[in-house]
Amino acid sequence: MIFNFLKIISLFFLLFSFSQNTFAQNEIVKEEVRSNKGRFYVYWGWNRGFYSKSDIHFKGDTYDFTLSEVVAKDRQSDFSFETYFKPSSLTVPQTNFGMGYYLRDKWILTMSMDHMKYVVQDAQEVKIDGSIQEMHDFYDGEYSNDNIIIRPSLLQMEHTDGLNYFNFGISRADNLFQKKAWAKNKIELQIIEGFETGPLIPRSDITLLRQDDINVYHFAGWGASLKTGLHLTLFKHYFIHGEIKGGYINLFDILTSSVGNNKAKQDFFFLQTTFQFGGIFYFKKKSK
Repeated sequence: MIFNFLKIISLFFLLFSFSQNTFAQNEIVKEEVRSNKGRFYVYWGWNRGFYSKSDIHFKGDTYDFTLSEVVAKDRQSDFSFETYFKPSSLTVPQTNFGMGYYLRDKWILTMSMDHMKYVVQDAQEVKIDGSIQEMHDFYDGEYSNDNIIIRPSLLQMEHTDGLNYFNFGISRADNLFQKKAWAKNKIELQIIEGFETGPLIPRSDITLLRQDDINVYHFAGWGASLKTGLHLTLFKHYFIHGEIKGGYINLFDILTSSVGNNKAKQDFFFLQTTFQFGGIFYFKKKSK
């Protein structure tokens, strides 16, 4: 009797242990899933710029002419730790600063400033159309689609402090890894595409026919751009980002001198490549 009772008890514990082990194996373990909504980031970086040819129209009290198909390039600063990382010289190179906020899991509100540099190349031959009077004995006259070489005595023009593009936009982010990889490996890779637009506030350095400009920050036009890039998040709070951006810039009110009603205008397309790094903050609690 006792022996039979012990067998029943032993069988009961065996079945109980087996059921507990089976339940533990089949239990769904909920992994941490962090929604992008509420994520906020800030970044700093550097850019390389490329520009299309541009027609530049100069108009003043004693001149009204256009230079056609003008070539300009960016200006890269030679690398040194002091130039690129010292706080007092951070805007010497071509830089990018910005921030973004995830309104939804895939949609980001962005704001940034692209500090580009634009330098009209010396010794290039272009077409000139219009007139110059009482400015320079060598250049005074009427022009009708004539050839002319850009020299310092005619024009030195650059937006190097800089071609400052303040832009606001909306972007979409799509994860290239499954979210469980984010929880396990603390890494996330996104592809980001977006649209931006905003004002151009350059500080231009222009010498036209030996007459200097006033070289002050000035609202000179607007721009619009499209961008795409890869965004790599590391350990939830740090990231690096590579991006290609292309767009259109219209500078309709460039200051060319400190006296008289002397202005210039131009428009052109640009392509920009950037490298950025930054930090991430979260304003929404993780979900399970």
